Amino acid sequence: MDAIDTPEWADNPRLSAWLGTQRDDFPAWSQEHGGGWDFTPASLDRLEELVRARFSAWKEADLARDTVLLQVASWYLGEVQVRHCGAQWRCDPDEPDQLPVAGGYPLVTVPRAALSHAEQEMLAREEEEDGNPTPVVDPAATIRSLFAAPDNHLRDVIGWFDGFRSWLRDA
Repeated sequence: MDAIDTPEWADNPRLSAWLGTQRDDFPAWSQEHGGGWDFTPASLDRLEELVRARFSAWKEADLARDTVLLQVASWYLGEVQVRHCGAQWRCDPDEPDQLPVAGGYPLVTVPRAALSHAEQEMLAREEEEDGNPTPVVDPAATIRSLFAAPDNHLRDVIGWFDGFRSWLRDA
């Protein structure tokens, strides 16, 4: 079992605080950015437009990664995955002064417990052969990756989850 799929990663003060801050900041963020944010996969195109309108390059977005704009945008992207893809939030529980995995930013994953028995067996075999860990998506990095290539789109993350489940079924 990967560390990310443990209870410590699923429920810890760092994750709880971050999620709480974003939930608290969301109403004002939503109002500031036109309201009507509904957590649907279709709204990811609007989120992408917002981010692309504010930043023109990866470095610029990376420098702003801790702003309310991008923190709430990352939370929103992750929440769409939670609500529509069966994903769950995870975060390294280490103390902030330690170097955390993924920079300490929360991640979303499909926990093994949410997979069917056959899917769990397939993932275990794949891990044994290739050492691949439990699949994760880093919403903050996904947003910044918009600037890595013009054909990167936030809505692609929804297809990633569908592709992962298809891969498990077909393998």
